[in-house]
Amino acid sequence: MIILTRPYHMRCFLIRMALVASALLISSCFSACSRADNKPAVPPEKVTIAYSATTDAVLPEIAQSRGYYREEGLEVVPHLHPYGKPALKEVLEGKADFATVAETPVMFAIMNGEKISIIATIQTSNKDNAIVARKDKGIRTLRDLKGKRIGATLGTTSDFFLDAILGVHRISRKDVDVLDLKAEAMPDALEHGDVDAIATFNPYLIQAQRRLGARGITFLDEDIYTWTFNVVATQEFIRNNPGKVSKVLRSLVKAEKFVREYPSEAQKIVADFSGIDMGIVRDIWDTTTYSVTLDQSLVLAMEDETRWALKDRLIAEKEVPNFLDFIYLDGLTSVKPDAVRILR
Repeated sequence: MIILTRPYHMRCFLIRMALVASALLISSCFSACSRADNKPAVPPEKVTIAYSATTDAVLPEIAQSRGYYREEGLEVVPHLHPYGKPALKEVLEGKADFATVAETPVMFAIMNGEKISIIATIQTSNKDNAIVARKDKGIRTLRDLKGKRIGATLGTTSDFFLDAILGVHRISRKDVDVLDLKAEAMPDALEHGDVDAIATFNPYLIQAQRRLGARGITFLDEDIYTWTFNVVATQEFIRNNPGKVSKVLRSLVKAEKFVREYPSEAQKIVADFSGIDMGIVRDIWDTTTYSVTLDQSLVLAMEDETRWALKDRLIAEKEVPNFLDFIYLDGLTSVKPDAVRILR
């Protein structure tokens, strides 16, 4: 066996070079650490978001859970609600900066003089609203709802959907007895017989269907109404904080990408965040589109709902406003320009 050895002076040189390199590396590390320590850290900007902590606010929930807000320099304080209308109420009362809410409560707020704007739509579905009724109350068709007690959450999408589906089947609202119920109370009220039917939205829709089982019947019309869920803030907040609005929107776009690429993981995050059964989350998932957009259909929906509210005298007599005055386009245009599809 032959062993090759370097001359002694060469070995000493290599050792010295290694020591010098190590010293330089350590020095540079200390220098970098010193510079980092001396550089003042930029604290995240604090914002409060009032969530509908259900399957209605998937993208904000994922942005929160995945740390996307933090990546954009925001510290988000979540305020959780069972649906969108009370979340919007927090924004109107100055208790939250943003709210996740369907377009119907937004329309009512605007018609009542509130200066708010939608910054993005985050979910849409034409299967999110339906009527669930009890067969043992003699209900087999929509016409059988005449004279029955129907629960609805007034001022929400369920209120509008109820009138829309009754109208298609030529049933007047005066022909039914509508009871104003909180959305989360709907499944119990129907199961216990406090009402004969309910007009509601998910996840309470599926919960009611599961509780009644074969004793229940569901009336759904996909062509009547497409529900939108949106992010809203006051116009004053948007005017004073355009940077925060953009950061929220960038976080939601990241969440949209995650939902598209990892749907199973996204479903688990939503189930954990909301406390809703994973089976219900899966049932709702494929009926909903999760995308950050601003579409012309949003304007048309609010115009239709305004005419409905005026016709039924749910609001004071006014003209249908220009809803473009209540949609903030600049934020999403700067973040995801191809998602803005509103005529201007």
